[in-house]
Amino acid sequence: MPDTSDFERMEREGWAKPEIAKGYAEAFDLATSLVAERLCDAIGVGQGKRALDLCCGHGVVCTALADRGAHVTGLDFSPAMIDLARQTLPNVTFFEGDATATGLDPESLDAITIGFGIPHIPDPAKALAEAHRLLRPGGRLAFSVWCGAGSPGAFGWLFEAVARLGDPTVTLPAGPDAHAFADPGHAIPAMTAAGFTEITLIDVPSKGRLDAPETLFDAFDKGSVRAASLLGGQPSENRAAIRADLADLTRQKGENHGDHWRVPMPSVIVAATRP
Repeated sequence: MPDTSDFERMEREGWAKPEIAKGYAEAFDLATSLVAERLCDAIGVGQGKRALDLCCGHGVVCTALADRGAHVTGLDFSPAMIDLARQTLPNVTFFEGDATATGLDPESLDAITIGFGIPHIPDPAKALAEAHRLLRPGGRLAFSVWCGAGSPGAFGWLFEAVARLGDPTVTLPAGPDAHAFADPGHAIPAMTAAGFTEITLIDVPSKGRLDAPETLFDAFDKGSVRAASLLGGQPSENRAAIRADLADLTRQKGENHGDHWRVPMPSVIVAATRP
């Protein structure tokens, strides 16, 4: 396994910034809310179930879980995200921690969700092993990942634009593939190795909301860490070219709702059972 210490430092320092947490909450709220409901469906959560939302962010999935009557706990490594989540859900227990070593009791949970958090964990296999440890037999795990390069949506557009218009010397530190689990050829073996069964992948045609076509660039630049690092290192002329390209694609392939635009942000949910 490559040394991911620089990646981990980038993630922790980036997501600790309140402005990044707020930017993500604002830019990706619609898409993450749509997927949150599907995550709840995938784990079959209901009244009185004990649910943990790992990498809980600003509380979108926790809100959906609580609305269905679950006893919810949220964990995240970002204090800025935890602060936002507590403002939204003051009656839910949130704590700052490590998704690969939560310190919670084994077999103490009915369900675990991870909303777009797997790519931010330096060793996803450890997080899956921890989820397996925490779930009771028959408990369910479901997590979501964005579709990446080559996909017909915002993330695919971004990677294509950076590859074509970006400075090739601007790179990111070694870390897990942000979109690998959208591929069943990666997801199913990884879940099987972690001890899960009844593994399914569910395509979710989620969408993001933009105030204007030009703000798709800003969503990545101000509301993320990995993409923001890649964009932030670009020379000004490359940044301008990528911004213009994303705006053009939004006009061509997005939906104009008058006071806002919507763009495809397809994602995949991976769901499984601890036997």
